Amino acid sequence: MANAYADLATLKSPAVLNVPDDAHDARLLGMLEAGSRWIDGYCGRHFATMQGERRFDGTGRASLAVPDLVSVSEVRVREASGRWVGWPSSDWLLYPLNAAPTVPGGRPYTRILLASGKRRRFPLCRAGVVVDGVWGYSDVREDTGLQVSGNAGVGMADDMATVSANGGPASALSAGHTIRLDQEQLYVVGVAADGQGMLTLTVQRGVNGTAATAHAIGAPVFVYRYPKGVSEACLLQAAVWWRERLSAPFRPPEGDDGGEITGISPAVRTLLAPYRRRGAALGV
Repeated sequence: MANAYADLATLKSPAVLNVPDDAHDARLLGMLEAGSRWIDGYCGRHFATMQGERRFDGTGRASLAVPDLVSVSEVRVREASGRWVGWPSSDWLLYPLNAAPTVPGGRPYTRILLASGKRRRFPLCRAGVVVDGVWGYSDVREDTGLQVSGNAGVGMADDMATVSANGGPASALSAGHTIRLDQEQLYVVGVAADGQGMLTLTVQRGVNGTAATAHAIGAPVFVYRYPKGVSEACLLQAAVWWRERLSAPFRPPEGDDGGEITGISPAVRTLLAPYRRRGAALGV
């Protein structure tokens, strides 16, 4: 997974580390990425959106528990004959109905339930169900007000993208952001500004299950946003780890009920408490 739940500019800002130069940018970005992957493990879920197929054991029932899910493009099941059959979207529903994973403050879908009146059941067999969709806690994107510029847009093999302001601030993007151009996710690892509203982004292409494609001049640039508590926890934990290089390892206060996890701030665990998974939904 290529992403960070917070960006480099915010980590370096006076409100966090107050780092005025770029001498350690690569290491600081690495701290944000490491903090993000630790958050995934600690919470038992990921907050970045991943596209692709996942396979599950069938239950023989009308309901199938799944990991955090944003949307589904296809459900396929393996019949007793061994033939794979796609089910029409009218045959199933995503639950809970009011999850709203594309809205700030929303939550993911966690079950696929067969529609009322359908006699079908998820087949009782190993790896007998395939779900193709967008996976993750939420899929919230914000229009940066930037758009693709340059002489020829962004080619399929380009690892740099030039964008310009179109009613939005030229400082809208930083290393650590994941952006969306058309149907592609791109992870920003470097930003150079020309002082006149033009940004040159160094990017990793086609991340998180998306495919690298060409993007025309004028294509709008969206940036992914994560739950505020998750982003704040990522910043705080990266700052704790960074400061440890100058002092003794961080130790939680005596008596803290999570004190057995050294190097992790109690404030981080408090911020993440609402997002920790209580039960697991296992695929194969």
